[in-house]
Amino acid sequence: MKKLLPAILLVALLPVLSCSKDDDNNTSNTTPPTGQWRISYYWDEKDETTDFTGYSFEFLSGGVLRATRAGSVVNGTWNETSSKLIIDFGTDPVLSEINDDWQKTEKTSTSIKLKDDNKAQDDELHFVRL
Repeated sequence: MKKLLPAILLVALLPVLSCSKDDDNNTSNTTPPTGQWRISYYWDEKDETTDFTGYSFEFLSGGVLRATRAGSVVNGTWNETSSKLIIDFGTDPVLSEINDDWQKTEKTSTSIKLKDDNKAQDDELHFVRL
């Protein structure tokens, strides 16, 4: 029995030890990217950047993402983890196209580059600061 105890403990602890930390639960949208932003590139099976011409975006505290175009305002939500930027504009006919859990590939004070978190997709979304 003494010889089996270490093996039993190892088997019992293996599921706990093999778990990876999922940073999607470590959300923090308290420090939004400052300023106004525009979409400089959007790829979804083809270049669809022009669909967002004229829009400016503001990441506000409290998780509000405001899109403005020709005086019309649409509020969505944003949330950020260490590796992702989650955007949701609900069912808006244009802005819902960028709803996703985006993988961050670059984030500076003047640009945010994102790609689809699904490796089977080649979608990309780039913001530049105005």
